[in-house]
Amino acid sequence: MKALPKRAFIVALAGSLAGQPVFAESQPDDADHSETTVVMLGTGTPVLKHDRAGQAILVVVDKEMYLFDAGPGSVRHFDALSGKDFMPEDIYFSNDSVYGEMNKVFITHLDSDHVLGLPELMLRPWIMGRSEPLKVIGPQGLEDMTVNILEAYRDDIDHRLHGTQPANELGFTVEVTEIGDTQVVHQDDKVTVTAFKVPHGSWSDGMAFGYRVETPGKTVVISGDTRHDEALYEHFEGADILIHEVMSETGVSQLPQDWQDYMYHAHTSTRQLAEIGRKIAPELLVMTHPLLFGQTDEQLRDEMAGYYDGNFVLASDLDIYE
Repeated sequence: MKALPKRAFIVALAGSLAGQPVFAESQPDDADHSETTVVMLGTGTPVLKHDRAGQAILVVVDKEMYLFDAGPGSVRHFDALSGKDFMPEDIYFSNDSVYGEMNKVFITHLDSDHVLGLPELMLRPWIMGRSEPLKVIGPQGLEDMTVNILEAYRDDIDHRLHGTQPANELGFTVEVTEIGDTQVVHQDDKVTVTAFKVPHGSWSDGMAFGYRVETPGKTVVISGDTRHDEALYEHFEGADILIHEVMSETGVSQLPQDWQDYMYHAHTSTRQLAEIGRKIAPELLVMTHPLLFGQTDEQLRDEMAGYYDGNFVLASDLDIYE
């Protein structure tokens, strides 16, 4: 078997200048008109649900795509967006299409339900036309993960590169940036993405993140998996759309005490999320990653409504917010 090209894995050094963006194309400016669309590609948890893919949140700004997490099953949901006005064109075997625009993913943390779709994101858009490296940003461990993914699919990559199928040598490659602190991780002419540390269970400091996405028209904040912590409020402030994980307070109360202790160390209850909502007052509070523990979606919505009278929704896969 021929060896993979040396360019099969490209490591970008993270933030060598404190406070500087990891990827900076140009400074943002005020646009007269800009469109920001948020798509919930996946809203699930580690629990298997046929109607919820793993966590993946897509922010599209003037047809430029920014993906947050790559949970299992989420990549196929891009197909459901084909032909939408806010999406790039769906043109087979072209980098000048949705496949080429699948080129940036920001990972909150390395729990499997947030990254099991990463191999698919690395390889399928390449097969369909992406001809530039995928940029992957997130906590330490991503470098090893992507190297191992490429090794696992070595035979597939080799036969596409060196067989009769037309293939380019860059579309499956990866530029990994590992981060460990709160910092700007991407900046272009319209969008600034800031990663901020969040506490999540026993993950060590700097191993779990949320993301703040600032566009000319909206500020979208994505909590990632996190317990309630008032220190995060400064990163939530000014959010037009706050997308936050949630667990049923009623459901978790029925678990054994050791599981209750763990859940409150890792996740945010409806009552706690309502407190966040009252403090931050986003235009829309989106509940995702719902940990139900035997409760139904409707019971979770009712529970939240009992604590919070602001504008909120429980996200489903392929919900769109504009």
